[in-house]
Amino acid sequence: MELLIKLLGIASLGVMIQDFPPYQWIVDRLRLPEKPFKCTLCFTFWLSTGPLVSIYGYEGIVYAAFSAMTSELLDRHIWKS
Repeated sequence: MELLIKLLGIASLGVMIQDFPPYQWIVDRLRLPEKPFKCTLCFTFWLSTGPLVSIYGYEGIVYAAFSAMTSELLDRHIWKS
């Protein structure tokens, strides 16, 4: 249960950072590439891979993928509601 809460928290953090206007302004100003900096799925995957792999080993890659997919679903749900 604790792991699920952590993964949902990471997914929520990824969505919040992507929707934060100063972050988007910085990305546009520095002319960073679309992927992974403007894609919620990609950004959350790369954001979570390091910490999750360091904590859980190779299983962390699967957990990062779960967080990324969850963040994409959250982002779509927020903007279509």
